[in-house]
Amino acid sequence: MVVLKSPPGYNFSAYESKNLDLDLRQISGIVWDKKREQFIAEQDDVGKIYMLDKESKNIVAPSPYTFAEKGDYEDIALADSIPYILRSDGTIFKYSSNGLKSPSGTEIGKLELQGSNEFESMYYDPGRKALVIICKNCAIDSGNKVSAFAYFIDSIGFDPKPIYQIDIGAVQKLAPKKTSRFQPSAAAIHSKQQKLYILSSLSRQLVISDLNGKVEGVYLLTPKMFPQPEGICFKGDGTMYISNEGGNGKATLLRFNYTDNNSKNNSTQGNKKAYDLSKPDEKMELGKHLHEISGMSWIPDKNVLLAENDEKGNIFMVDFKNKKDDFKKIKFGGKEDYEDIVHTDTADYLLVSTGTILQVMIKDSLVSGTKEYSLGKKGKNEFETMYLDSTSHSLIMLCKQCAHEKETMRSAYRFDLTTHRFSAEPVYTIDIAAIRQILNDETADFKPSAAAVSPITGKLFIVASVGKLLVIADNKGNVEQVFRLDPALFNQPEGLTFAPNGDLYISNEGGEGIATILKFGFKQ
Repeated sequence: MVVLKSPPGYNFSAYESKNLDLDLRQISGIVWDKKREQFIAEQDDVGKIYMLDKESKNIVAPSPYTFAEKGDYEDIALADSIPYILRSDGTIFKYSSNGLKSPSGTEIGKLELQGSNEFESMYYDPGRKALVIICKNCAIDSGNKVSAFAYFIDSIGFDPKPIYQIDIGAVQKLAPKKTSRFQPSAAAIHSKQQKLYILSSLSRQLVISDLNGKVEGVYLLTPKMFPQPEGICFKGDGTMYISNEGGNGKATLLRFNYTDNNSKNNSTQGNKKAYDLSKPDEKMELGKHLHEISGMSWIPDKNVLLAENDEKGNIFMVDFKNKKDDFKKIKFGGKEDYEDIVHTDTADYLLVSTGTILQVMIKDSLVSGTKEYSLGKKGKNEFETMYLDSTSHSLIMLCKQCAHEKETMRSAYRFDLTTHRFSAEPVYTIDIAAIRQILNDETADFKPSAAAVSPITGKLFIVASVGKLLVIADNKGNVEQVFRLDPALFNQPEGLTFAPNGDLYISNEGGEGIATILKFGFKQ
């Protein structure tokens, strides 16, 4: 059996896919324009370029812009914010206009080689100040090499001699399994690693080399995810985008977030070191009334924590600054398996482990009313995690372990705070395989016990007491970072919340010891 691996800093099992407009069904090249903050794509055969919105990936009017007559156009690159387009015969077109409002295209050069030649890949190399095109099939190449040629924009134009040649034998040696011949279909330089990423649609491979074509890694691309990979580009933070032609359906654009694997394992946010999870800035020990603290939420206007104790219907206000944990207690209900709490401007919400949400209305420090709402999913389901998604005015419940998941995923359900209705199906799922791949541990367990959205980054932080992990994901549940938690410090992490300035608070149930709240100050 072949084990599929992801390139350094990426996780191919955690991605976002967007269907593109039918006008881009045969998308054959894409590039990120950081100046305009838009993608620029080109469609095979039509001689037009399309501007795509950075979020929705929809075509932005008044594009498309015509740069040439119909032809076999294969890739696009940017140099000084000017788009250059490659035709399959080795001809390069320059698209220039005033703010891309007055369309015009110019043929600036053609690589003249003997025999039959075909090209699909072009990228800009700022070090060489040149556009580089890579042969797909060139007469000068034997079966053991693939040649690359440079077009020097500001000087001689095309150099008829290859600037480098890719060793096919090296590709075959590093490939996880035997495939069709390596034939480049797109290429781009990684913005962080300064490595060359080359796609081969025919062999469904991603080849990584240095900037002189020396092969360093080969990765398989699955047919389901990559039916026809023809375009690749990077944003400045390393986020990778790969486009697939649509065939008989819609083309897709896949997004893969980048994690700098050189960052320390015990600090989040890559090199920013926003939190040092090995050393809390402050620690508070809790009394017996919060010995089984199972959830926390921040009250912004009072700068205190709201906490609840498992199995007892009491809410406590915790003054972490002055280390007071019982200066106010509110009785809201009877004995129940309460697992998390969320504070809003209008009410407090308690999560019961079966998937029921209890709405608690409080006026003048007294409970004025309560209402129950049940998810009502069949089978044995257990929940410990609930957080506020302010962007959709909703609460999100995460399964700790639900009947349908089969230990491959964790499902999230939305509770609309306006309609007080649950989503019938999961709004997203978290792939446990993605967590295991990042940790390089096929036995790693992940059962969420608390979560909250960072007010600084907008990322979702999820703590898992079973598994002793902190997982950072985007708002669709795509896993970006995973950190192991020291059991000596995090004996039973069951609560998590943020202060508005980004300070992170994690609570531990007492178990056989003392319950605690740990504060990790946000470091700019």
